[in-house]
Amino acid sequence: MSSASPDMDLLKQIESGSADRRILEFAVRGFLPLPPAELVRAVGSILSTGDAELARLAEETFRGFDQAALNGAVASPGIRPEQLDVIARRSNDPKVLEPLIRSKAVSDETLGWLAERIIPELQDVLVTNQARLLAAPVIVERLFENPSLSADIKRRADEFLEEFFLKKEREKEAEGAGEPAAPEEAPAAQEAAPSALAANAVVTEEDLQEEKFKSLLSRLQTMSVMERIKLAYGGNREERLFLVRDKNRLVATAVLKSPKTNEADAQSIATMKSVSEDVLRTIAMKREWVKKYPIMLTLVKNPRSPVDVTLPLVNRLTDKDQKALAGDKNVPEAIRTFARRAVSRRMA
Repeated sequence: MSSASPDMDLLKQIESGSADRRILEFAVRGFLPLPPAELVRAVGSILSTGDAELARLAEETFRGFDQAALNGAVASPGIRPEQLDVIARRSNDPKVLEPLIRSKAVSDETLGWLAERIIPELQDVLVTNQARLLAAPVIVERLFENPSLSADIKRRADEFLEEFFLKKEREKEAEGAGEPAAPEEAPAAQEAAPSALAANAVVTEEDLQEEKFKSLLSRLQTMSVMERIKLAYGGNREERLFLVRDKNRLVATAVLKSPKTNEADAQSIATMKSVSEDVLRTIAMKREWVKKYPIMLTLVKNPRSPVDVTLPLVNRLTDKDQKALAGDKNVPEAIRTFARRAVSRRMA
């Protein structure tokens, strides 16, 4: 005979999916003789199954749980990832979400979902768990999608990138400093003639470039975020200029932090209209790059550049470029207006 209590037997049956239908119906009505925290877990398990017939009553019962019941469930031994996910998606209470974020049982997917939505106070709790972020960098990626992401958390995320993803790469570089450097341009696709082109009598440069692009794209699609970050930091020029357009901010940022990314690369990136505003902002914040006139001009002319960054740069342009900018319909209206005023002041 089982030594477990009848209450726990009911909860285990629901969690394992072996409970009788009548037990489930009693649970979603809140009628099971269970302590509040265990009833939260029971209803959470039922909601996680997506049972359409029980969903309405289960949702109604779940809305009736108070903070104490939810916190009791989050802190209870044996709490399951799917139960925590149900709580996370239905509670806005920071006092419930904080211990949930700290829970070892919470899944990476749940934390990723929360990362896009939580308030700055909880963002701080999330980024403090660096071991979890290191194992699942997708959480940091989704954090950057949060419309209320604080400036402090952005900074700490960058520091996290530096400390955990790029530090080892720099150490490897330092260790191999005495060895002959490999040629910068040695893409994998160029090492051997592509099989699709080998049969052709004439292979054009355009064919080779297209095949190299397909090869690179194919490799990147199988890479994890961490692998793409490493490639963005240490890859060849072709790889870095491709990865700077990556939707993952950590990947794109790694390109700009790479010691291989030089002024010529920065100017090429500054012309891109497919990179994020954060990438262009970072280029503008690097004094050694933005003091180069061609890079500064390219940034100002890029319609993707943040206006608050490029507006002060307009005053540093030549008369000729200010006049051209004043009539350039490809740049934001604020930039054109500012350029017209600068031209007028010089003519006065």
